[in-house]
Amino acid sequence: MKRLIPVLMVTSLVLTGCVTSSPVKTRTDRSAVQRERARQAFDELEGRPSSPAPAAVTAPVQPPRPDMSKTPAPAPAQTPVTIVADFSASTHLIARGYGQSRPEAIRRAKAELSNTFKSRIQSDISSVTRAVTDSAKGNSLYKNVQAKIRIASTIELEGVEVGPVVKDGREYVADVALNREQAARKWRNDIARISARIAVEQNAAKTSPGKLMKLKHLNKAMNLFIEREALISRLQVIGRPAEQTDQREFETLVATLQEIKTNFRISLNVKSPKGKDLSHKLARELTEAGFIVGNQPSDSDVILQVALALSRVKTNDPNFKFMRATADVSIIDPVTGKTVGNFNENKRSGHLSYEEAGAKATRSLSGKLAQKIIAYLN
Repeated sequence: MKRLIPVLMVTSLVLTGCVTSSPVKTRTDRSAVQRERARQAFDELEGRPSSPAPAAVTAPVQPPRPDMSKTPAPAPAQTPVTIVADFSASTHLIARGYGQSRPEAIRRAKAELSNTFKSRIQSDISSVTRAVTDSAKGNSLYKNVQAKIRIASTIELEGVEVGPVVKDGREYVADVALNREQAARKWRNDIARISARIAVEQNAAKTSPGKLMKLKHLNKAMNLFIEREALISRLQVIGRPAEQTDQREFETLVATLQEIKTNFRISLNVKSPKGKDLSHKLARELTEAGFIVGNQPSDSDVILQVALALSRVKTNDPNFKFMRATADVSIIDPVTGKTVGNFNENKRSGHLSYEEAGAKATRSLSGKLAQKIIAYLN
């Protein structure tokens, strides 16, 4: 046993040396690999050929880039904006508008679409009414018909569709359109409805006992006639024409209106201690509109009762005095004695004295009152 002890000690020392020598060898191997890679890198930098390493990968050489700091890049070419429309000209009437914002571009496109109808409507209706009204140019009938045509031609279109809105430079471009078939279907229905209402108004005019109600029904029939002609003209614009109106229908309507308006008498009664000036001014303006003005209710076709009131207006201006003139108007049918209409109007004016301010307010009031009375009788 004693002989085996030295042998065991030697064996133990050998084994311990083998274990501790492994990491050193590993570190040595790694250092050798790193030294070889460094040597190859320096050889490449100095232009010497190097022996290829088994795991080395050579990156591709990038071509030199130009210096962009000295040469400015060219601006991209401006290409015109192409609008891809959602509408077809065969099914829609299309209009285009331009503006600084989307809402403005859409609004202008709608206005352009309305203008397409406006000029055509005025031309078509005038061609129907011209034979009758041209002979009366300058009188109230001609002016009245022309005013009604202007109103009928500026009615806002319904059912307008908004298409794409794009930005072209600094402004927006919008397309709007009207569906031809949908509009034609609606307008034809409206024409049939209006024709029925015209017949009703004309029959009511025939059966009314007094001139005032006859005049009211025929004026309504005139308005409806022009409204219907505007719809017929619109159908022409969208390529869906309707049957044209017989011009003799309009001639008959105008002849009946002229007969009633001839010698149409107005009884004017202004209730106010200071209403004489207002009464004179109203009488003059109603006479210029083609009516006969008097003050006898029993010998009139309509009675106008005007209640005039003047009141002071308080202000912070010490140099001027202000007055307000207020008028309440009642329109009475002398045949039935019933009030068939009423309205009021007021005007304010200032002057150095209350008396002059009241007179000035009354003069301003007379013009507004005359316009409302004439509009009611037309």
